[in-house]
Amino acid sequence: MQLNKEYRIGLRAIKTAIAVSICAFISMFLKHEDIFCACIASVICMEQTCEQTLDTGINRFIGTMIGGTVGYIALELCCMLPYYEWIRLCALPICILLVVYICNFINRKFAVSIGCVVVIVILSRSGDSTGSTLTYVIQRVCDTLVGIGIAMVVNRLNFKKFKRVR
Repeated sequence: MQLNKEYRIGLRAIKTAIAVSICAFISMFLKHEDIFCACIASVICMEQTCEQTLDTGINRFIGTMIGGTVGYIALELCCMLPYYEWIRLCALPICILLVVYICNFINRKFAVSIGCVVVIVILSRSGDSTGSTLTYVIQRVCDTLVGIGIAMVVNRLNFKKFKRVR
């Protein structure tokens, strides 16, 4: 492995750090248990341009909605059956395939990975209280929207007057 001694922290990295900090503070202020969804959304959505950030954010939101819906429905169905824990694990690959299919069917292939991650998160939750799962899915979608919005706002800020960190 060769080290890159020429590397300097760039503006995108700084914007990403600022967006993550804002997401974390907002999550703490709102007393959310999970700060990671908004933070992850801002990291993933931060791109070189505002247009790229918007496109990535839209894909992230669509993937989150699809994964959340598929995961929630699967969890509801699994809870009705005996051996819930085992059936839930067996449903996971089926749900992954369903998310991949839906995202490609609606021509959003860049939403596939986050949709699959959301399904995994939902189906890996312990307990069988689907009422709280619906609340969880809704909260994660809202957190994702906050992260996307913060990434977009931070990306729009004019940082050109700042020089690169040396």
